[in-house]
Amino acid sequence: MGPKKKANVRGSGVLYHSVGALGADAGFWMRSQEFQVEEGRCGDYWGCAGGSAEIPVVKKDGNNYFYSPQGNMTAFSDGNAQGRHCKKQGTGNEKPVGEWNTLDLYCHGDTSIHVVNGKVAMVLYHNSQSDKGEFTPLIKGKIQLESEGAELFYREIMVQGIEGLPAALLKE
Repeated sequence: MGPKKKANVRGSGVLYHSVGALGADAGFWMRSQEFQVEEGRCGDYWGCAGGSAEIPVVKKDGNNYFYSPQGNMTAFSDGNAQGRHCKKQGTGNEKPVGEWNTLDLYCHGDTSIHVVNGKVAMVLYHNSQSDKGEFTPLIKGKIQLESEGAELFYREIMVQGIEGLPAALLKE
């Protein structure tokens, strides 16, 4: 790990519903939705290369948007006023460095839920992709594991089908 990365937080992500060309986002990633896996920001959302979503949020600290089930439904995508990043609710539920975190990602239809150590970090609605201003549903695709030059380990990765989203998680 280079000296620049040692001075910064370790960052990564799970990119899902990945479609289109490799390298569409910053020369690396396909169009996708990102479940951020970064120290202090685990559970945040990033739309990659035209990935977009509607998320209920509250605006704080200038131009920062935080997920809140009681917030105003707001569209996040490249080129709009909010941009393509939304922060998780609360201060997070991450474990200290060196301990394992459990991430659960639920996707059904055009809705997804980011869960960190059993606590809902965010619910995304109307996952879609933007092509020259036209939005179409983004409901399936590949999974990419992002690395930003810092050591990170994944284990016990499981993928399984679901019949629907757990109703209790939609209320958190």
